[in-house]
Amino acid sequence: MSLVSVTYGLAITTIVAFGVGALFLARRQQGIREDDTEFFLTARHSIPERTIAWSFFASGVGAWVIFSLPSYCLSAGIVGLVAYAVSCGLPILIVANVGVILHRKYPGVLSLGDFVQWRFGTIPTIIVTLVMLFNMSIGLCAEYTSIGNLMELVIGGPRLPIVICVAVVTSLYTAAGGLYVSILTDVAQGVFGITLLLIMAIYVAVTYRPEHLPIPLPEGLGPNYWGWAAVAAMPISMTCSTFFSEAPWQRIWASADERALRRGSLWGSIGLIVVCFLYGFGGFLALWAGFPMSAEDGSTLFFDLLGAGQSSAPGWIVVLASLAVVTMNEGNVDSLQNAIVDSLASRFFRGKNVWYPRVLVFLINIPIVIVSLKGYNIMKLYLIGNLVSTICAVPLLLGLVDRFEGYITGWSMVSGIITGFFSIVVFGYIKMDGDIANGMTYTFIDAYDWPSFVLPLVFSFIGVFFAAGVEGALRKACGLTYPVPLNLQAREDHRQELESKSSSDA
Repeated sequence: MSLVSVTYGLAITTIVAFGVGALFLARRQQGIREDDTEFFLTARHSIPERTIAWSFFASGVGAWVIFSLPSYCLSAGIVGLVAYAVSCGLPILIVANVGVILHRKYPGVLSLGDFVQWRFGTIPTIIVTLVMLFNMSIGLCAEYTSIGNLMELVIGGPRLPIVICVAVVTSLYTAAGGLYVSILTDVAQGVFGITLLLIMAIYVAVTYRPEHLPIPLPEGLGPNYWGWAAVAAMPISMTCSTFFSEAPWQRIWASADERALRRGSLWGSIGLIVVCFLYGFGGFLALWAGFPMSAEDGSTLFFDLLGAGQSSAPGWIVVLASLAVVTMNEGNVDSLQNAIVDSLASRFFRGKNVWYPRVLVFLINIPIVIVSLKGYNIMKLYLIGNLVSTICAVPLLLGLVDRFEGYITGWSMVSGIITGFFSIVVFGYIKMDGDIANGMTYTFIDAYDWPSFVLPLVFSFIGVFFAAGVEGALRKACGLTYPVPLNLQAREDHRQELESKSSSDA
């Protein structure tokens, strides 16, 4: 049998096996608990520490890891790799701690969009919801692109069948069980993925015997401009992108309590950092040894390492690596599907029948699958989403500061987003010697340059407070009062209602 046939057969078997297990869990859950839209979307206070730790890990790691991190070594070297790997796990800790604050203040939220609605109003909510949907759609597209790249670039088969298989199977069990079932499957997917990674690590330790390792490191692999730029660019971009993905927020709502959330996010982030570094380090080792690259952009460097400089690696290790990719892909895809549905359902189908979000699960995949078949560069896809998220992050987070409540309004938040965007436009214009089109291409598509991420943070902050000052002066001159962003008594009544409901359920 050919490598394509064996890999495709085992990959589809793995995907379906996890899907059948998830459907069994969904069926069991429906026998225990009546269908409820809120629980379908949030699984509120139902997941213990160890399970939520695995879920943070499995929902964060995906097929993109085995392609993106090795390719990043090609330009940013070892410094960039370390910065990227740490930035894969660090945002989980940050978002979890912010989530604790948000959950205390707004215990009834179903999504981040709910918080923005209560705090800033309708227009900012529309903006944030669109940014989140755009960011998560890019993540889902990157996952479908990654699994397609595996089959097309590494295995030599067509990309369409595996993409459709993943999309259909994950949609089925996500529609059946919602977030709760997705989190439970994360445990099995995480354990299986790490087991396969350990086998591959042992294989590399035994077979990696390059004839010559240049010392000191070549300029591209050692400390260089892009590596040091990553020290700022990657933590900022990955953290802001995580803020604008509903997947980690859902795990915040689902955690049994604050202790489970804090400890689970800690272990999940550590797992992410280690696994992401190991896959990226595989690409680094292949470059250091001078192994031939099978793809110009370096996306298949990890598989070049498995081949140890030969034209191809042994079939069995390629199959194991492929199963690891498939497992990580399935865990990430179902998390993103749930997250996108949560953002849409909490805005448009709140309080309605649970079948509305279930149908949405299928519909959202159609356009994303079509775009993924184009095979766009994964790093460039993420750059667009990360930069848009960075522009919006500071104005959003300022809404959590109590002393600014009532003074930083929806107007000042939107103003901060606008100034953050124009700071990038100006940077690109200057960088490209007055060519605005090339400047936009450079900042949004081509380069993870540190000013592209630092400037919008600074200028969005300045824009918020400048707009707040102007608004304050106008209100004072016209005798207008500030809007109250949230009726505090209503918030407290809602908190007590939730606590009373939890006590009665217990």
